[in-house]
Amino acid sequence: MNPNRITEVRSGSIRSQCAAEAKVIAANVDFYRQIAAKYESSQRHIFDPLLQRSIEEDLQGISSYLASIARTPHCLDCGGGTGNLTLKMCDRGWRVTVVDVSEEMLSSLKAKALGRGFSPKLVAAPIERFLAQANETYDVVAFSGVLHHLYSYTSVVERAASLVRPGGFFYSNLDPVVPRRMHWARYFDSIDIALAKLSFDPADVLPGIGRRIRKLFLRPDGLFNRPVVSPGDIAEYHAQSGVDDVQIIRQLLRAGFLILEHLRYPSGRTPAGRFVNKRLRALELFKIIAQRDHGEI
Repeated sequence: MNPNRITEVRSGSIRSQCAAEAKVIAANVDFYRQIAAKYESSQRHIFDPLLQRSIEEDLQGISSYLASIARTPHCLDCGGGTGNLTLKMCDRGWRVTVVDVSEEMLSSLKAKALGRGFSPKLVAAPIERFLAQANETYDVVAFSGVLHHLYSYTSVVERAASLVRPGGFFYSNLDPVVPRRMHWARYFDSIDIALAKLSFDPADVLPGIGRRIRKLFLRPDGLFNRPVVSPGDIAEYHAQSGVDDVQIIRQLLRAGFLILEHLRYPSGRTPAGRFVNKRLRALELFKIIAQRDHGEI
């Protein structure tokens, strides 16, 4: 192939990827603008007591490693939302910078933090752009249910890992694994979503059915190869296809991290869904705790 033609093809591919990423970012802004007010009431599975206890234990384990440093740990909560991780970090006296694409979600976090006497640094920006411009390093860089919202989570993980100080930690939780049986995963997910809507967000049941019917008659979007009816269709970009946790592990190992914990566990938006999925394991989430090579921190 003509070298000029190769350059044109590559340039076109880069432009297409940039356009897709920009649209995914915009979709997340719109998506959370719509659901911010009802986020915690409609996403109750995230605040399940057992899951919350597990996250507390993860942070406590990280805290025990950081206890030896002679300063306050500085943490970056990527896509921090309403503060599921941030407030737990603040409880431990850590200094926290929170980045989120949604001003509405950060507004909710700010009110909760002030009510508890905390003052994390809040940055309203896409995490992709924040990381691209960041020149500060952190003792902990964390993601909680964020990676599946990103167009290119691998590039974000690579940049995030580079900002972890020697001896510091990369922590990720609550993202879906690539399903082992895609057909069963989608079937279970549809039922699980329906149960969650009926239980926690009944006002969106009929609109949700309408959106699904409309998608049956739409041609796939040329940029995303899927029907797009609402911002959620691309905001949760990898929700159905999953995030390749094994690839992330490889990235972290290449970057000089030791994997302290890598766990897959069954998910479910309702108690009934979680009960059934403990046996089916049709959908799984993953957790990674990794520490950068030891050094002076």
